[in-house]
Amino acid sequence: MLDEIWENFLICLTTNEKLILCTNKLICGVNFLYVLPKQQMNEETVKNIITTCSKQFTQTFTLNYRIEFVRIDQEQLIFRHRFYVPNKKMFCCGNECVDCTRFRK
Repeated sequence: MLDEIWENFLICLTTNEKLILCTNKLICGVNFLYVLPKQQMNEETVKNIITTCSKQFTQTFTLNYRIEFVRIDQEQLIFRHRFYVPNKKMFCCGNECVDCTRFRK
């Protein structure tokens, strides 16, 4: 299932008019996004584009995502990106969370 999400996520990024190329490399079990923008952009702008595409899939499925800027290599921006399934809460912390264990049946 995560493979399909990654595939659709990369399609979402490559169809963005502000990006030329976006590739994913799995290195030591960690996914890295290599993003080549059409024009000079800072990492925060590119991170917002990645976040927009990520939110499409985390709203549809029960997933979370994490994006971290790593470095710039020539003109490519490199990010560490991860989709993951959230852990279920095992106890009540008293903060009145939406997914509190007290509300389970």
